[in-house]
Order: sequence, then C-alpha cells, then structure tokens
Amino acid sequence: MRIEVIKREANVLEFYLEGEDHTFAGLLNEVLHENRHVVFASYAIEHPILMARKPRFKVVTDGKITPEKALEEAAQRIFDRAREVLNLWKEAAER
Repeated sequence: MRIEVIKREANVLEFYLEGEDHTFAGLLNEVLHENRHVVFASYAIEHPILMARKPRFKVVTDGKITPEKALEEAAQRIFDRAREVLNLWKEAAER
C-alpha cells in the first residue's frame, strides 16, 4: 500500500491508494463517513483494468479537523475493529 497525494488544501485531500482495490477502499470510505467532521468522502477506480488496484479518494472535512486527521482516525477504527474480530474468533475457537 502506498499513498500518492494529488491535491492537498486546508480541508480537502485527494489521493491515490496504490495497491488496494474495492475491498479496502469501500471499508475506508464507509468508516470515513462515520466521522461527523467528514462532509464528503468518496473513491473511484478510474479504469477497471489499468488502475484496478489504485483507487482515487477525495476527502473533505468541515475544517474542524484536517482530512489527514480524519484518515488517521478511520485507519485506527479499522485496526481496532479487526483486533476485536480476531479476539472474538480466538475466544470462539477456545470453546
């Protein structure tokens, strides 16, 4: 995974998320929308063959936090949820 910034302004960030597809991009987009300071978040895969693993994101915040902070918080939420699923799976496997 690699992030290539296309555009950065005070409350707008556009970037490519290289090495990912709809699976992770959709999850990230969904979690970004959970943040009350995110007023817009979306991604597109510009070409289904040539850029299949390079979604282009746009994140806009209300200015109370930066888009970078919104991304950081979303990534932490995803990590925390994955850890919770792993712990639940371990508990279930031990029964």
